[in-house]
Parts: sequence; C-alpha cells; structure tokens
Amino acid sequence: MSIAHERVTEYTRQDTGTHFLDSGGVLGRHWQQPAPTKLIRVRVFEDSHLGGSWWETAITLTGLLQEHAKVVEDVQAAIEAEYEADREVSNFEVGPRVMERLGYHQLARDNTYNWGSNDLDQCFVFEVWSKDEEAEWIYAEDAVVLVYAHTGADVRGGYARPIAVVFDGEYSVPIDLVVNFSYADDSTKAWCEKHFNSEYPFERGETDHPESALTDVMGGLVEWQEDNEVLVFTNPHHDEDDPECEEPETLAFHPHFYL
Repeated sequence: MSIAHERVTEYTRQDTGTHFLDSGGVLGRHWQQPAPTKLIRVRVFEDSHLGGSWWETAITLTGLLQEHAKVVEDVQAAIEAEYEADREVSNFEVGPRVMERLGYHQLARDNTYNWGSNDLDQCFVFEVWSKDEEAEWIYAEDAVVLVYAHTGADVRGGYARPIAVVFDGEYSVPIDLVVNFSYADDSTKAWCEKHFNSEYPFERGETDHPESALTDVMGGLVEWQEDNEVLVFTNPHHDEDDPECEEPETLAFHPHFYL
C-alpha cells in the first residue's frame, strides 16, 4: 500500500493555525516545518558541552502513511464534501458525522501521545471504525481508521482534518511504533552474537525500546552514513592499548521500521 507524498502532506503539514497553549516560539509548529521525505529520520547534533555528537531517530508520520497505508477513497470523499458543505464543522466533528451516516461504528479512539515509548516524529489521534459494532477494534477486518495528525505545537491543540486509511499489517493500527536497529556488517553481527547471544538485540521483541537499549551500550557516535543509512559507533569493548584485542574498533547498525 502507498499514498502519494503530496497527498499525505496535505494532512501531516496542514495549517491548523495557532493555539493558546502553544509553546516553542513562532515557528515551532509541525505545519511550519519542512515535510519529511523518508520513513526514518536520523538527526545528529554536535554537543559542545559533552564534547561529542548526540543523535536520535524517529518514524515520520508522513513516511508511515506514505509507505504503509492506503486511502479509503469513498470515505475520504465524503469527509471532504462534508467539510466543504459546512466550514464551521470542527476537524474532530467532521469524521464521526460522516462515518455514522455511512453506517460505521466507532470501536476505538486514542492519541498515540498516550502510548508511552514510541518513536513517532509527530503524534496523531486515531479512530477505528467498523460496520460490525461487535468486532475487536485491533483486528476488525473492515476497519477504516481516521488519522488526525498533530500539526501544531502543544499536544493539546492543533490537529488536522482526518485522512481515512487502512494500514498494512495484521492490526488495524500499527502498535509497535519504534525504530529497530539491525547489524550492518559481519563484524557487528558477530559482536551482537558474542555479547548478547542474539543477532538482533536492538529490535522489538528483544527490548521494549531499541534506541534506548542501543544508546546504553554503544560508545560514541562516529558518523551517520546517510547514503548507506548506517550509524557507526565506537565499540565500547575495543581496547586500543591491547594489541591482542580481537574486538572491532567500530560497530555499524541500520535503523529501520517494520510492521
């Protein structure tokens, strides 16, 4: 499944104006930022106080929708038509009004902000709708998900009009929204097996939050190879003063996401 980048950004960068709770300056809102072009965002910062580089990764909501969702065209057309007919309707009202008219029942509603550890670059409110009101929301086969992207600054305000989608995967809404890190070369693979008895110690299933787990054990960041999409770190077990040390000097990991 996929959605064109330009169409996704109509929602993930929708101008929702200002909110009285906004903070972070006049340009701190998501709709004022350039739209991401990739699913995984990696940012590296030089920290003059710590004398090194600081890094972070994120799953972009733009990339998630672009690569792992499909628009439910008839529902989306009805939402847009309702909005055009009544410009006074709020962004959170237009979706339920249309879905109920189409015979859908709301099975779940939540904000990913409430989910604790996730790596999204911007949160979103979602509603799961089905014509079977007895269906289990996470597995509903006919589920239509309304995604209200947070495009403001403060999480308490600034949500876009809904985009009606179905997601890839076995769940109606992706629930493991974390960046995973797999080895990027043979020496890093061997290091993982030696120290963790696993080829994939920094992936979901092995740890609740892979980025935190990786940060806790790695040495300093050497570089982010953007073209290869590889993060390179110093190996904390390498002893440069020991000529017999068999540990590699650096370790390389590829950040990625999967449903």
